[in-house]
Formats: sequence, C-alpha cells, structure tokens
Amino acid sequence: MNSNPYVFLKKLKNHRKFEAVVSKIMAFLMRLSFYTTKWTVIGEEIPESYHQKKVPFIVCLWHDRLMLAPCVWKWKKPLHVLASSHSDGRLIAKIVKKFSMPPIYGSTGKGFTAVKKIIQLVKSGEYVAIIPDGPRGPRHKLAPGAVTISKFTKADILPFSFCVKRYFLFNSWDKFIWAWPFNRGVMVWGSPITAAKLKSMSSEEALDYVESQINAASHKAMETLINV
Repeated sequence: MNSNPYVFLKKLKNHRKFEAVVSKIMAFLMRLSFYTTKWTVIGEEIPESYHQKKVPFIVCLWHDRLMLAPCVWKWKKPLHVLASSHSDGRLIAKIVKKFSMPPIYGSTGKGFTAVKKIIQLVKSGEYVAIIPDGPRGPRHKLAPGAVTISKFTKADILPFSFCVKRYFLFNSWDKFIWAWPFNRGVMVWGSPITAAKLKSMSSEEALDYVESQINAASHKAMETLINV
C-alpha cells in the first residue's frame, strides 16, 4: 500500500462521489491547522483599508499556499475564488464553499467565460482571488489573466502568502505545503500592485513584476518566521 498521503488524496478526489466527503475532511483539517497556529500577520491593514473604502481588489497567491488561504478571509463581503473544472478545481471549489467563498468555474487562460465573469464581479465591487500558476503550473509562473483583468477593471492586485515552521511538502508539481496543527506561522499581505502601474509596463514587464511581488510576500514570510 502506498503511504504517500498525496497519492491517496489524489485517487479519492478523482471520484466525484467522494468529493463532498473529502472536502468536509479537508475543511476541518484546514481550520484545525489555522486556529491552533500562533500567527504573526503583516500587512492586514492593506485589505482592511480597501474594505473600509468599499474598493474591489484581486488577491493573488501561488497554488502551493492554498491550504490555509480560505481561513484568512475574515470580512463579511465574500471573496470569489477562481477554480478550474477538472478534479483539482472541483475539489477546491467544494472546499472554499465551506468557507462561504463562491467559486468561479473556468480558467483565465482558456476562453473568455471566466474572465468575463470576473470582470463583471470586480466592476460591481466584489473581491476576487486568482491562483495565477494554477491549475497545472508551471510552478510560480504567472499566467496573464490577473494582469489583464486588473488593467481592464482598474482594480489593484494584492499579493498574499504564508509560511509555517512545521509542514508536509507534497511531491506534486506545485510542492504543496500542508501545515501541521499547533504551529507557528507568518501571513503576509504584500504592497498593492496598482492597475495604473501595470498599464505603464509592457505585458512581459507586468507579468514579471506581479510574479516578483508574490514571491516577495513569500520571502518576507519566511524571513520573518526565522525571527519569531
């Protein structure tokens, strides 16, 4: 029997009838890890200020930092989460629903349905989260969707990341981080990436810049964690 938990979970999530059960278990374990961890939070005033001013924004984080991200959202206004239609995306969609986060099915890289929906949501004042290296990677490489949507809607991008002291690293394309309970961690909201700044750049420059800012949030979390 294969003792790798990633292989076990991957087999389960490929069966739709088990997705509901798996999503409940995952949501419980995510909450357990999050609420038993002692957190240092950096930059929480940034999304708070947007919320107070009722200004929409786009949250961007890497796929490997998905585990605890839904637990972070504390505001009453929902955060809509982009999820693909394949097995990974379906499972993510069911999990985020447990956190009152409405999923948007589709991809910003293929077709325009998801992009159109996100643009409508942002223009109506809603918050949206995009995982720009999902659903299949390459790892930590930014797909153009988030930048395109930011430029079109004039909504800023807020990078997000977290790090924890104790975790299991999955042998998956994204090296997914599973945080253990009773832990110590750091969450980082990065400086806003304004739509105006992105418009002043070429497409390649904008992609590189957003990518660097998400990485910077991860690096800041790691550096801070060393000293807490």
